[in-house]
Amino acid sequence: MEETRNASPYFNGEDRISSLFSDDKTYSFVMFVDMVFIFRCKDIDIQRLCVHWENAAFHDSVAVHVNRWCLHAVEYNVEDLSLLISQRHNSAYEIPHRLMSCKSLKKLEIGMFGRGRYADIILPSSMSLPQLKVMYLNGLSISNAELSKKLFSSCPVLETLAICDCNIQTDNQRSLTVDSVSLKKFEYSHFHRHLLTHTMANIIKLSAPNLEEFSCRSFLTQYFYLRNCSPIPRVDFDMFLEEDVNPETYSKLPKTETAVYAKRMVKFLGAVCMVKEMRLSSGFLEVLSHAPDLLDSKPPRLCNLYHLILEMWYTRGCLRAIAYLLKMSPNITELFLESKKSNLAGVGDDWEAGLSSPGMLSHLNFVQMEDVEGCDAEFKLLSFLLKKAKVLEEVVVFFRSSIGSPDRVRQVALFMDKLKAVPAASSSIKMVFKS
Repeated sequence: MEETRNASPYFNGEDRISSLFSDDKTYSFVMFVDMVFIFRCKDIDIQRLCVHWENAAFHDSVAVHVNRWCLHAVEYNVEDLSLLISQRHNSAYEIPHRLMSCKSLKKLEIGMFGRGRYADIILPSSMSLPQLKVMYLNGLSISNAELSKKLFSSCPVLETLAICDCNIQTDNQRSLTVDSVSLKKFEYSHFHRHLLTHTMANIIKLSAPNLEEFSCRSFLTQYFYLRNCSPIPRVDFDMFLEEDVNPETYSKLPKTETAVYAKRMVKFLGAVCMVKEMRLSSGFLEVLSHAPDLLDSKPPRLCNLYHLILEMWYTRGCLRAIAYLLKMSPNITELFLESKKSNLAGVGDDWEAGLSSPGMLSHLNFVQMEDVEGCDAEFKLLSFLLKKAKVLEEVVVFFRSSIGSPDRVRQVALFMDKLKAVPAASSSIKMVFKS
């Protein structure tokens, strides 16, 4: 058993409990924590309580102890409560009514990390968290749709909501509705593919008129729609086949599978068509590149988009997706490219065929590329931007730090010389090269 605490149980008003179990000392650990609550100063509130209980698979009484400590914290007007319990033997966890009716609570984090399964959460029939502004949920399953809706509606000033690797549904149509006037930031993510099942929510409905930021990190294989009822200023889509997958994997996908993913990505863009700032992952771009050849109708127009960040491989697919995005974003002013190393074959000279249009990039004035290696694909993309952007003012290129050999140094020098010689559409461009 290992137990860690602050030097003083009252340090900064925070109690932190972390335990790695061995059977012979579990009882001593529980008694120790109980004594801390019993003998602590009654006049000092608890600002933050963090309970991190690992290897809990062998102890059915874990929930009883954790709930008792949480209720003690509620008595001391806790403001920040974090419960992280791993490998629970009992997959159901009933949250106390008093915890979900805590008047002082401002931040709540509940994470249950089981062995390949969700932890079923049982919520009280009534909840009221009048000061809660931040909620993080991880590894949970809430099967009662009505209680799921009550959970969100019981937080009238909620500003940040993060749902990670959860199965939370708010109706019988396998949908998750987030209805909040106060919500400003919503994160929805999945990191463990084995947790995805046919029962997962396949529709996310956002009714949050004051939402400022939405991020979605998930597998391309997950089938869901995003229905947005109001404009979202900042959006981040990080979609992928597998963690740490390489670009070759996308190039080997069957055409039928690629077509399905491409159409889903276009629907995501359509759902956030009023976005102002957006970030997209390399996986998103790879499958999006097939959309121009698949869609019978016109792509969505991102007329409000002015700030675009793209994590990319320098493949033909990513380059075509970038041109496709720029074509549908007539008012973009800032473009940031985060390069990922790629060893695929050349992109060809016709990679942008059919993706140019009059007035394209008419407002683009700033471009930044990171981790540049000086390869041909990077040069072709920058040349495309230089030749199209008539009001471009500055191009900043950060070379990859691994460039150090004499051959690589010569390649970079040649890259800079070639770039400076490109006939640019803008008459006044400042080029900055950094390493």
